[in-house]
Formats: sequence, C-alpha cells, structure tokens
Amino acid sequence: MKTYISPGDFIDSYYRLKNHGISFFLRRAGISNSKRIKGAWNSITARSDLRWWDIPPVRERWNKLVTGNPRLEPNEYFFEKYFPDGGNLNLLSPGCGTGDKEIALAEFEQISRIDAFDIAEKRIEKAARKADKMNIKKLSFFVADISRHDFGKGKYDIIIFDSFLHHVKEVENVLIKTSAALKKDGFLIINEYVGPNRFQWSGEQLNRANELLRVLPDNLKRRTNGKIKGKIYRPGILRMILSDPSEAVNSEAILSGLEKFFTPVEVHPYGGNILQLLLKDIERNFFDLTGEEKTELDKIFEAEDEFIKKGKSDFLFGIYKPKQS
Repeated sequence: MKTYISPGDFIDSYYRLKNHGISFFLRRAGISNSKRIKGAWNSITARSDLRWWDIPPVRERWNKLVTGNPRLEPNEYFFEKYFPDGGNLNLLSPGCGTGDKEIALAEFEQISRIDAFDIAEKRIEKAARKADKMNIKKLSFFVADISRHDFGKGKYDIIIFDSFLHHVKEVENVLIKTSAALKKDGFLIINEYVGPNRFQWSGEQLNRANELLRVLPDNLKRRTNGKIKGKIYRPGILRMILSDPSEAVNSEAILSGLEKFFTPVEVHPYGGNILQLLLKDIERNFFDLTGEEKTELDKIFEAEDEFIKKGKSDFLFGIYKPKQS
C-alpha cells in the first residue's frame, strides 16, 4: 500500500516551517527534480542535527551485529580482516557529502588514494577545505553526477556505498559501472538502507512501532519543541518528492542488483525496521541514558531482533566481489 499524502506530512511540514521558515518551501517549489536534489544536498546546515543512528547504544548494537564487537566499526573490521598486511589500495566513494567518512577512511594505511565525489558543489567545497586544512594528500574530492560519471575500467581495489546507493534511481546501471571499475580481486562495500521505496513501510512495521510508541514514557517521546510524538505515519510520497526526489527512490532494487552482478562475501543485516520509525524526532531523549532510557531502548532492540529473525532488515552491511564473466 502506497501513501501519497499522510497526516505525518503536515506535522513534519509544521516543524520544518518553524525551524527553517517559509524559504525552505519556496526554494523547492517550481523547480526540476535535479535542482531539488542538488538543493537538498547543498543544504549543509539543515543536515547537521543529530539523528537516530548517532545514538551510542544504536551504533554499538550495529557494530556487534556486523563485526561481533560493539566497539569495532565495520570499516575497521574490513581492513583488519582482508588487508592485515597492508596494501596500496585505490578507493572510490560516490556520494561523499562533506567528506567526514572519507577523511576517516584516509587514516587506514592500507589506502594510498581515495577518489570521492558528490553532486552538491557546496558539500564538495567544504570537504576539500577540511582535507586541505588537515593536509591529507591521498584524498581527491570532485563534483560529479553518478548517472553520468565514468568510473573507469579495473581502476579501483575498493568501491564503497555508504548511505548513498538508496538515493540512486538507476541502481542496476550504477552497479554495472561499479563492477567494471573494480579490479578482478576488488571489493564492493555496502552500508545501506535497502527497505521499501520512499519509506513506504509495511503495516507490520507501523503497527509494531506504534505499539512501542504508545507505551513509551512521555519524557522519552517529547520532541525538541516540547510536543509529544503521538503517532507514526508513512511519509507521503508527494511530500518526499518535493523535499528530496532522491530519497529512497529505488532502494528496493539494491538487493536484486547486488545478486545479479556481485558475489556476496559477507552480508550482515542490522535492522532499522523499528528504530527508524520510532526514534525519528525524539532521538535526543536517548543520548544521556539512565536506567529508564536503557530499559526502553532494549525493548525496541528486542522488537528489531524479531524482524531480523524473520529475515526482514531495512539496513545491511555487505562485502561483495564482482561476478566474473
């Protein structure tokens, strides 16, 4: 079932209006999808707030599900396991944004060069300034549109899609380019949302998330403006397109595309089926954990585990190799 207009759209629009003013909507009205995408991703300050995935116990949970160690990040795990003796690796990172992840990757001595690009000029400018200030020579940031950019042939040892591929409409075409751009023994690393397009969550997800929200203490479901989060809705497709046409535009195609063009080495689903819905807009209440907050968060984690056991996970970390023809 698809939702084109949702009561949640009006709630979300109200908070965006209060936080960003009428200009937020005027900037998005009457312009093309491509310009809307650039505008959404050039709004650096609008995306600086803490999100639900920044909650420390959430990160630790994800680490444990992926690496087996709550304090071992997935990228650390990858380089320790697959390149323990070093390397001279070339890495490509499409959709790099302001470059924080790439700057962190540059710390791995196994990597000799990182090419990173994004469609948003302002974000690339910021990334390049940070890398220059830190005197990181192995990083190259540039502006490019993934649908037009030529990745090259057999050029990279590693290509990483980290929270970006779900913003790509032509998923198969990009994965074909990715496969061709990897060396014969190269790796594709995926850390992505692979759930329903446009966040059109299942009825099972919505019902379970709302059940948990109803019994959550008021102090934990209070928004930053003091109002209580009362109900979770599917986002309306029309509002999502107006805000950012690239958001989860073809996320459902990622898993089938990977199966078609790549061989899995490791695949680790880590949930998100409940956390994404429940914690949005109230995440700040879970950063300074007392016993109460931890107990409630553990209940949410248990609900997540129920979905994972059923083979349902909206997020996954995977390591793949290109299929050989």
